[in-house]
Amino acid sequence: MRIPSSAITTAAVIERAHAMWPLFCAIWPPAAVVFALDGILIGAGDTRYLAGAMVASAAVFVPLAIAALAFGWGIVGVWAALLALMGMRLATLAVRFAGRRWALVGAAT
Repeated sequence: MRIPSSAITTAAVIERAHAMWPLFCAIWPPAAVVFALDGILIGAGDTRYLAGAMVASAAVFVPLAIAALAFGWGIVGVWAALLALMGMRLATLAVRFAGRRWALVGAAT
């Protein structure tokens, strides 16, 4: 559905930006750790685990994103779902990294 440009005002855009800004800022720290752990685990060849972790994370994100649409939560609901996605990814990757099963000492090159 396309919103007519006459219905969108600068004030409305600024109000929505203010509403989602705390979630936008809250996502940065976990996202930074998640992306660093992604790189470490990809480098270690632990892509099978990463794929499973992403499926589990998507199982959290998708229902929340659908709920945001169904209940009219708007951009704030979408950003809340994204924050939950990053939180789930952080949890799954931190568990894997702490377990050290991903480290292949003496792997063939």
